Amino acid sequence: MQTQNIIFMNIAKIFILFSSVFAVLLLSACQGLTNLTPQNIPENTSRTYTLSFSAYINDGSLVPGSISPFIVIDGETIPMRTVSDLEDKRVFEYDYQMPKGRNHAKYYFVVKYKADMGKNGIIEKEITSPTVYELNAVSRYVANVQAERGVVGSEVMILGNGFDTLDKVRLGGTMADTRFVSRTTLAFIVPPLDCGKNYDLEIVNNEGSSMWVSSFRVDPSEMEVSPSVFVADSGDVVNMIFKIGFNAPEGGYPIEVTTNVPSSIVMPEVVVPEGESSVAVPVQAAKDAAGMLFINAKGFKEKTVPVEISPSAEEAAKEPAPAQPDAADGAKENK
Repeated sequence: MQTQNIIFMNIAKIFILFSSVFAVLLLSACQGLTNLTPQNIPENTSRTYTLSFSAYINDGSLVPGSISPFIVIDGETIPMRTVSDLEDKRVFEYDYQMPKGRNHAKYYFVVKYKADMGKNGIIEKEITSPTVYELNAVSRYVANVQAERGVVGSEVMILGNGFDTLDKVRLGGTMADTRFVSRTTLAFIVPPLDCGKNYDLEIVNNEGSSMWVSSFRVDPSEMEVSPSVFVADSGDVVNMIFKIGFNAPEGGYPIEVTTNVPSSIVMPEVVVPEGESSVAVPVQAAKDAAGMLFINAKGFKEKTVPVEISPSAEEAAKEPAPAQPDAADGAKENK
């Protein structure tokens, strides 16, 4: 019996020890410090940056009002202040002034508080950040894109800082016509791309390094074509005008024209010349027909133009006259 009691006592001790360790681990897992500061912060003229974090302390022994937050940066341990309107969230902050000649720093957070352990009295406890964080003050960044979508040929502004005259904008892998406005503004023309899709918008410097800006959607545009109905006699030549509404990029802007009456339409390839916004193309009516022209270009809805080609006067004159009824047959019918 005594042996059994000893065994039960040992098992009980092991269970209590295990429970205590588990409780400590569980309590530790429910506590922690969360950094609220982004790693990269836009550079400012005062070189002052606000670093902040939130503390979650799940400790029933916490003595109210005893929390003291600190930041350890540049080898110094500095007290932090409580964000007044987030006091119940335990959010703390510190305004750090970056030394001249530097644009980065490393830091971590510490929270000290008092815990009432009952018979064991009040003791000091401490929670430390799980890692060392980095702060980078960047002089080149994008703050905002004027629009997140647009049609081919439209101009879009990118706002930020640190832009250069050699910067280029790339959309969906295609280099866009880029205009340097200032160190804080770039403008680009949406290049010829298939509409109804999203593309990666990037800024590329003169060394080929790129900075992702955002996702940009190309919406469909409408092309102006004149005349809106192709009406002609066989043999006539009609100038068709294609207007895209913006200056064509380097190399020109190709327009695809197809038809369901190919033997009746003769025309060259259609390309809006570089720097121009429209082009006039001679279209010959080869022979009489009724059909359609189908006009397509990157970024545009398909445009359709009805085709109505009549025989020329000469062709009409060559056509045999309709057969007249025989006079004798007519006499027979009258009888």
